[in-house]
Amino acid sequence: MKSFLTEQQIKILKLRARGLKQSEIAELLGTSRANISILERRALEKVEKARNTLLIWEQINSKISIEVRRGEDIFTVPERLFQKADEIGVKVPYSTAEIIAFLVEHAPVEDRLARRDFTLFLDANDRLRVSECLLEGIGKLKKPKKRESPV
Repeated sequence: MKSFLTEQQIKILKLRARGLKQSEIAELLGTSRANISILERRALEKVEKARNTLLIWEQINSKISIEVRRGEDIFTVPERLFQKADEIGVKVPYSTAEIIAFLVEHAPVEDRLARRDFTLFLDANDRLRVSECLLEGIGKLKKPKKRESPV
């Protein structure tokens, strides 16, 4: 299977998932703990980039999304989501209470307020998702004008 991870990084992550310490892995693989530490850190960075890439892809293909700004009361978010959904003919399969509970659990929220900007979107599989405004402004991009072909 193709992966961004090297075979060595995969081996290290598997061993760490089984509970081994870096020093134990180093001994098993015949290398230093410092080398294991570097390989593990680089592997985890690759995993994080892959997750972010997938989140961007899901947001690009989402049915609907709304921007939530820092300081915004999350109790206003469900109504905005429902309004936008109605405008574009998308059914949101969640209640107001379910959306608020999702935001409390998954969004950067404290005391009902957004701690920073984020995007709430409904992915192609009708799952609510939160991202860090990764695609801010993408909807504002102008489509290139069609060139007229010479007659």
